[in-house]
Amino acid sequence: MGSLWNWIVQLFTSGAVIILAIYLAAPLLHLIQGYQGRRRLHQQILKGKLNPQGFETRVELGEVYLRAHSWRKAAAELEEAIRLHSDHAHCRWLHGQALFHLGRFEEAIAELEEALDLRPSIGYGMTQLLIARAQEALGKTAEAADWYRKAIERNSSICEPGYRLALLLKREGDAEGYKKELEEVLKRFSSYDRTNYWRNLVYAWRTQFRLLFGI
Repeated sequence: MGSLWNWIVQLFTSGAVIILAIYLAAPLLHLIQGYQGRRRLHQQILKGKLNPQGFETRVELGEVYLRAHSWRKAAAELEEAIRLHSDHAHCRWLHGQALFHLGRFEEAIAELEEALDLRPSIGYGMTQLLIARAQEALGKTAEAADWYRKAIERNSSICEPGYRLALLLKREGDAEGYKKELEEVLKRFSSYDRTNYWRNLVYAWRTQFRLLFGI
């Protein structure tokens, strides 16, 4: 009972209300971000600072659509950008994200791997994580597990790869591996990591919940 109470206290003192509010407001925030981003680009084009059909404009607009969760529009703009400049790692990385969210997993994997070939540090572990999720969505569990481990190796400060690896192991019947990976997630969580704090906190909560209730 004490552990459960401590978990509840931690839940409500570590930013749970803020994260819940952000989650509920996310659709509106995405619309606002998309509108503001397009308006900013339009103003730069009017001032002659950007070529409306140029590579830079296409990439920036693709990124704006990504932040707004307009996946199809993002993919379309980034495909045009790639036609203009095919060996740009950041553009390939963004395009891979758009393809992933469109459910075009094999194409997403190819694009994300191309981004890694061009710049091995791209995404700082998030690229490997997305490849792992795409592999898992395709039912390739061994490949997915391998990429989750690569994500952890590339950036041990993010908690999501370990959490998703734990769930994969559980589905594969590896109860011992499942529990071990969850415990590792909690070891990686740091309240001093301001860059990944909020995202990590979500996965730390999920991990604690599973360990406390044995699910």
